Amino acid sequence: MVEIPGIRAFQFEMDIERIEAAFDASIAAMEQSYRAAEDASDRYEASGEDDDEYDEDGTLVHSTRGNLRWQVLQASQAQSVIREAFVTSIFHFWETSARYWTGSDERDFRMLRRTVRKLGYAVDGDGLTLLNEVNNLLKHDNVETGERLFDRAPQRFWMGKRPTGKHWRRALRLSDDDVKR
Repeated sequence: MVEIPGIRAFQFEMDIERIEAAFDASIAAMEQSYRAAEDASDRYEASGEDDDEYDEDGTLVHSTRGNLRWQVLQASQAQSVIREAFVTSIFHFWETSARYWTGSDERDFRMLRRTVRKLGYAVDGDGLTLLNEVNNLLKHDNVETGERLFDRAPQRFWMGKRPTGKHWRRALRLSDDDVKR
């Protein structure tokens, strides 16, 4: 079979567009769930109702307000999970594609990227490195990866602040645009 120049780039771009379309549909569904949960919570607050129930010790045992706010939180967290899943999916797709293009089983990101560049393939070094670091933080959740990512892109963390402790993943904030870059 004869390799048509640029066909791999075209195939890769088409596959990325399919992943992006799946992301758009997934995030839109979760945004709709979030808006519905917010609307239900807002309507309940506006109604002035308060059906909180307490046991004899004064412990809250039921709260429609609390349940509705919980649904809002769950819908918001679902959006984060979708963003994280698609970041990992996109990076994995690049990695497996690069191994296919190069015929290499190279596991080191920098070496694989270098091998792809030697073939003359265009590689967005900064964007791909950032994607790799976000992916690694999602997978490994360690301080070393978190520090590298924070130094490169502090805006990806909650309020642009350096996290403390061993686990940095919780402080990572990804927008829809972050996923699509």
